[in-house]
Amino acid sequence: MSAAADLEARRSYRDCARRLRERPEAAATHLARLDAALAMDGAEPVQGALADLFAGLPAAATGVRQAALRLAAPRLGPHVADAFERHAHGHPLPRVHPLATRWSVLVQPSAEVPARVRRGSPDASRRLADDVVAALCDGAPVEANRVERAFLDHCVSCQDKLAFMLAARELRRREVWLGADWRRAEAWLQQCLPDGARAPDAGAQAARIPSFDETSP
Repeated sequence: MSAAADLEARRSYRDCARRLRERPEAAATHLARLDAALAMDGAEPVQGALADLFAGLPAAATGVRQAALRLAAPRLGPHVADAFERHAHGHPLPRVHPLATRWSVLVQPSAEVPARVRRGSPDASRRLADDVVAALCDGAPVEANRVERAFLDHCVSCQDKLAFMLAARELRRREVWLGADWRRAEAWLQQCLPDGARAPDAGAQAARIPSFDETSP
């Protein structure tokens, strides 16, 4: 994208954000803002605009939510898209939620899951890894499934490579089978750059997480 096109997309994004503060239920403005986000680099503006759309529209606007998610999904992490899908058929997204980003204006990021832009501490990453390991090794199946999905949502939306690496390594050590969702999350994280953009060539990344084979004991 040219610098001029990027600047125009950012201006449109900000203009729509100002209008949404006055009329958060305006579907056309939400969709215009999402369109501007898709014209920008990185996944974070798209996720921020989608979170606001899910929060601002009334519960009956399920069709608009689903259409917006179809547009945004290719730019989102697989588990982020799955998390939005779980909110596409009911009540609006709460005004404080982990799916929000610094680009959101109607929703605030939840303090319980560190936003990637706040760079959660290594201690928080270790705690999250410990929690998912404990759930998958010792928890009841239903609760273990919930914790696992929340953990993978967190790793992708917050780009928490440390938590993912620690959990994958420990689960492999304990011979816990890691399914396709873990592979998809790993593949997404391998392609993420520190600023939230996708690497144009995954083989040329300067920073990467170890693969499952590399994290084996």
